[in-house]
Amino acid sequence: MEDNIVVKKVEGGSIISHPPLFSENGRVIYVGCGADINCFSVSSSKLVASYTADQNFAAKLSKQQELDLKKYNVVNAKCLSRNYSSYDVDCIVVSYKLRTTNSSDINIGLFALEEGTLLYKFDENLENLPHIWSIGGFEDVPYLAFAQKNIIYIYNLLNYKKNKIKLGSDRTVTVVQCHPNSNTLAIGDNTGRIVLYYNVMHKNTRSQTVYHWHTLPVNDVLFTSSGNNFYSGGAENVLVKWFCENTETRHYLPRLSANIVHLSVTEDNQYVAVSTQNNSIIIVNSQNRIHSVIQTFTWGVHASNADEFEKVFPAGVAFDSRSRSLVTNGLPGHIQFFSLDQSQLAFNLDIVCQNFMTRTRDQGVFNADVCLLAISDDSSWLATVERRPIDDKYVVDDVLKFWTFNEKLQIYKLNTYTSSVDRISKLCFRPSVDSDGSHMVATLHKDVYKLWSPYNLLEDEKNPIKSWQHEYTSKLYHNQPLHAISFSEDGCILAAAFGPSIVLKVLDDSDDFKTSLTHGFEHIRFLEFGKNASSWMLVAASSTRLLVWNVLSETLLTTIWVQVERLIADPMSEYMAIFTANNDLFVFTPNSRNVVYKKQNIFGNNDKSTSILWAIFAPKSDHQSGQNMSWLDNSTLYMLTNQQELLKFEKTDTLQKMIEAFVDDNFTNLTPLGRIISNKEIRHTTNNTNYMPEFETLIDEDKSAFEILEEPAHLMLPLESQLERILLACLKT
Repeated sequence: MEDNIVVKKVEGGSIISHPPLFSENGRVIYVGCGADINCFSVSSSKLVASYTADQNFAAKLSKQQELDLKKYNVVNAKCLSRNYSSYDVDCIVVSYKLRTTNSSDINIGLFALEEGTLLYKFDENLENLPHIWSIGGFEDVPYLAFAQKNIIYIYNLLNYKKNKIKLGSDRTVTVVQCHPNSNTLAIGDNTGRIVLYYNVMHKNTRSQTVYHWHTLPVNDVLFTSSGNNFYSGGAENVLVKWFCENTETRHYLPRLSANIVHLSVTEDNQYVAVSTQNNSIIIVNSQNRIHSVIQTFTWGVHASNADEFEKVFPAGVAFDSRSRSLVTNGLPGHIQFFSLDQSQLAFNLDIVCQNFMTRTRDQGVFNADVCLLAISDDSSWLATVERRPIDDKYVVDDVLKFWTFNEKLQIYKLNTYTSSVDRISKLCFRPSVDSDGSHMVATLHKDVYKLWSPYNLLEDEKNPIKSWQHEYTSKLYHNQPLHAISFSEDGCILAAAFGPSIVLKVLDDSDDFKTSLTHGFEHIRFLEFGKNASSWMLVAASSTRLLVWNVLSETLLTTIWVQVERLIADPMSEYMAIFTANNDLFVFTPNSRNVVYKKQNIFGNNDKSTSILWAIFAPKSDHQSGQNMSWLDNSTLYMLTNQQELLKFEKTDTLQKMIEAFVDDNFTNLTPLGRIISNKEIRHTTNNTNYMPEFETLIDEDKSAFEILEEPAHLMLPLESQLERILLACLKT
């Protein structure tokens, strides 16, 4: 059993859980991602540095005396200088809630920043919304404002006198934002209104102005540093710039990629950061034009119907061997290609080819999304299924599309378009066996499967044009539901699981099926043919057991009682992996009862909320055929979780841990140019025993060579000085 294997995060995690923060000069922006704080360049959107609380810098923890973090979750916090508080200490305003309750009520209190002692607790509870409280008025009377449903509470932070503003009963406050300098308060509500209240500390002289463009609830409002303008955003996917002195003048930035959730602005008002729901941060300049985009792993955020899209990545995960990318759902109606070599988003491919429509106030809008995808093993063909949610008023067919890879344009182009009244539940390509391409299987809700094959649409010897046609439809098998399908390694046999029975069909035979394999009454949910030495074996899995069949003799070889949530096979070897409901992993080969690798509770005992949505073996770029010493020699096992994080299993050892620790301490915060310069300094530092004399051979020189080409021109070394490294890196790839 291998014990030198670890789970490592590749990408993902929320960069929109909290509003980003610009540096004082506005050149970089700090973004929270889990326990890390990532620093990005505003001009190029490239990662400049990454800080981790327990590694790269010393995070100071206050002495929580009244606020026990074992009982409470901190929701939000903002610092308050002693100059703006009645207490002669620097303070922090903290909103928090009990961990053990399902209530959405939020408490808010004023704490001493150094000692962590509670100075003042506000009596009212808040709605659990990201922008429901704010502090401001620092050039007039500093105050705190927050809302509970339709009531707004305003506290003077010098004497803690309280004022209230009450809206109509049909309106609910969704966002509260204080003017940075004056006693002006902006609120947004569920009807799309933005109301500016002036002189909020004095009820008798208070006045208001209404700004109304949004149809849907306002998600965030933000004043500029000068306070002359403010921005707003919501589910219309439009950034609106307002002018305080004129309610009718406004500028728009429409057709953003997703709902707006946070807004941040630089001190000089030159840039605005727009956090959108698809895990993206858009940098907008003062002319209301997009300047740069920080986009890591694109989130699936537009699941339109719980029954049809119960998972955030309904299409699953596939591997594109041409670009060495994992492919899954991306922007609405798109699929994203995430480069495994570069660990970054390569591009999004528009599958639906329709404008995304935002919902209206009174009713939802049904947008089509990609619900299935598959890629041939040589990546010459891509198949997708797009679907709209079913409404009582109308039913829309599934749309099946075949895409061919265009060598000249280096992108997939639409080849064949067809629709299906029956719901398609799975796509699977047959392994390539000839120059005509691969069969593809689509299982339908009528408990049959169809075979499609490419044919020459135009007979042109130099440039034949191919299309896809329907070739075969299976028959019902004892009225049993169809759950799983799999092709044999040579592509000659198709196995289909009808209820508890497995039906085998020889594809070159005109008969509907060759034989059937049945053991027990549990429905088979997963099927995978073995590879290499196990190619004559078929592995089937139900909810409670794993079955291994000998296809040649039609006999059952092994039964293992285990709860199987997912079964996947390595395309480069005979290894297979199963995941259980408890997030346990078992790696095995069909021809042996011994477990090759086992890891129980992948995410730890304290993490009960994370689960695995999809998993896939992706071949390594340097894989070699022959005897493997480890199940990770030729492929890497990737997992996509419900937290929308991409994780992988990889081998490590003591030396590698030393190197990673050294790199973390010395190279994590450096740009590619910085790593090159530091690497040269290390080469010349031969007298210091704290450094590794041969460290330069352990750095990924190839990756660094390509990274330097992606840097802004003002950060680049003279290109002629890097030509040798770039050419050598190209030769290696």
